[in-house]
Amino acid sequence: MVANIPRVGMRMVKTALAVAICFFLYVLRGEEGVPIFSTIAAIICMQPYAENSIQVSINRIIGTLLGAVFALLVLYLIQYIPYQVRILRYLVISFAVIPVMYVTVLLKRTGASALAGIVLLSVCLSNVGYTPLEGAINRSVETIIGILVSLGVNNLHLPRKRTENYLFVTGFDGALYDEKNGISPYASFELNQLLQDGLPFTIATERTPASLMADLKGLDLRLPVIAMDGAVLYDVKDKRYRATSGLPKEWVDRICTLVKEKEYHYFLNVVWQNVLLIYFGEFKNEVERELYLSNRRSPYRNYIYGEMPEDGVVVYILLVLQDADADALEAELKEMDTEQELLFLRDKSETPETYCHLKIYHKNATKKYMLERLMEEIPQKKCVAFGSNRNDLSMLTSAQLSYATADAEAEAKAAAKRQLKGHGGDSIVRKIFRLYERLPWEKLPKELREPKE
Repeated sequence: MVANIPRVGMRMVKTALAVAICFFLYVLRGEEGVPIFSTIAAIICMQPYAENSIQVSINRIIGTLLGAVFALLVLYLIQYIPYQVRILRYLVISFAVIPVMYVTVLLKRTGASALAGIVLLSVCLSNVGYTPLEGAINRSVETIIGILVSLGVNNLHLPRKRTENYLFVTGFDGALYDEKNGISPYASFELNQLLQDGLPFTIATERTPASLMADLKGLDLRLPVIAMDGAVLYDVKDKRYRATSGLPKEWVDRICTLVKEKEYHYFLNVVWQNVLLIYFGEFKNEVERELYLSNRRSPYRNYIYGEMPEDGVVVYILLVLQDADADALEAELKEMDTEQELLFLRDKSETPETYCHLKIYHKNATKKYMLERLMEEIPQKKCVAFGSNRNDLSMLTSAQLSYATADAEAEAKAAAKRQLKGHGGDSIVRKIFRLYERLPWEKLPKELREPKE
């Protein structure tokens, strides 16, 4: 249970620091003014991304000045309304919110609307002991102090040393992505920050590219992803397949012929013209029919009844069989495969107890192989890998440094060179952050150190 408690984020820490600085400045000024306005502005203006903070601060300053100007007009107007009919005063103040927010729309500064309304109300409702002009100036100065403090704190960074000559790669399901909660807000925020700072990072997953992209929560990935157990390398920016490890046509023909002789049904997963298509025929059991019926509703799977095109690349062949039939078919195919060109994977997570999904790939359809293909195209020639299950084994064993999550499967823990103390995506992202942007006094793990280090 403790592992699922969200950690205190850096935005919270920065917000508290900005509020403290506002109080400190209030004391330095002889405790003149009302610090609630500067502290509120500091809280409102703290942004998750430093690159947004300057633009946001400009918007907030514009909103502050607009709110002060309209408040000044309202204060001069309501002084002619007798106090006995103060409900009319409140109505005037209330409806003054409309023009001040509308002006921000006209100026295309809608991000300033909320603060403009807040400043308007704060000046009008707390203008005790001041002339209208003094009240508007004081509240504006207090608010702008909070905005500038927030801007300064948000752009405050400790000096760090970057490790730019390593590619960072992680598994997805069970690692970065949690089935119940998805990618955590912390992991998404921190990864985007690192990616914008130039982090060489990608994901290796069993999913199809489309299914993966649906759950990335706005991660701004720059490098191609390794998908379908390493069978494809997919460019998320250009939306095209950069590389595939497909089955040779002669093997597709031999496997399909044998499967038809045994009166089994198969699904052909084919990349054709940069689209993933799934070809199928007449079902032979209810389990595969249920698989089709549950998956065909997904916008990320394209099922086609019939024969595949001649120039399509078969990424893998999927059969839904009883365990005994899968054992017999795999044994027969291995006997035919004298050159060991085929790779067999089993999955029982979505089938009844006596059934399994048998996937047949080319031997090069591994995360390790596709990772090597990717590294041929980028400057980084060494890798730091993170994983949690048996599908990650090939990249965990081949990486210069690899980590298994605390809740990883036993095989993944055995394959990884090190183990994380935490569970899931947050622990992975924290480790990436500490490796990629470490403090000057922090040393890299020995596996990553250069000879002189």
